[in-house]
Amino acid sequence: MGRRSPLARAPRPALRGHRQVHFDDTVKAVGRTPIVLATDASVTADKVGTGYLATTGETGLRAHVYPRYLTTPRVRVVVTELRSVYWGLRRIFAAHPGRLVEVRVDNLDALTLLHEWQNGGDRMPDGYETRLRSQGRRPSLVKLQMYAEYTPGLTFVHEKAHVGNPLNEAADSLAKLGLRSLNGRVPVTEIPRLVPLWASGALAEYRRGRERG
Repeated sequence: MGRRSPLARAPRPALRGHRQVHFDDTVKAVGRTPIVLATDASVTADKVGTGYLATTGETGLRAHVYPRYLTTPRVRVVVTELRSVYWGLRRIFAAHPGRLVEVRVDNLDALTLLHEWQNGGDRMPDGYETRLRSQGRRPSLVKLQMYAEYTPGLTFVHEKAHVGNPLNEAADSLAKLGLRSLNGRVPVTEIPRLVPLWASGALAEYRRGRERG
């Protein structure tokens, strides 16, 4: 099963204001081995959202303003896709250390970087700044790079988007929900109700598909 990732630690769930939305939750699991984690991102000109859902029930979303000048639109997408992987893995490593984890990613550029990192590479998306953040914190993609390189039993596979896979569709919906809340289209107070509702429905559909297949 391998040793625990050196960066795994417990999450701190929160719900914040309209420049940043952040919510994590846990719903009923559908299976134990291996863990399947679906992640996705949603990106506009100046805002980004991430969503994730694992078969062990960990789920969540984040959305925040992303200044246009920092990266090109394509790089912004890749960075956000990778951040969704980071937030999902961070929850799983804290709750289920040493378990096998399969991460399903629908962005091929992000998947290429994850595979490079597993093989010891250190290339980052163009323009991504790797200097320490406030209070000496490592950037999220640097921590994800370390997850990929040093965590045994961790695999990254391609999941084709928008073909009806319930885990991928839920991750996509959660990322978009974060953006809609950030834009004021969905009240922030609705997120604690909607996230577990959507996640539970997707996991129930995933379970039924496994039983039929």
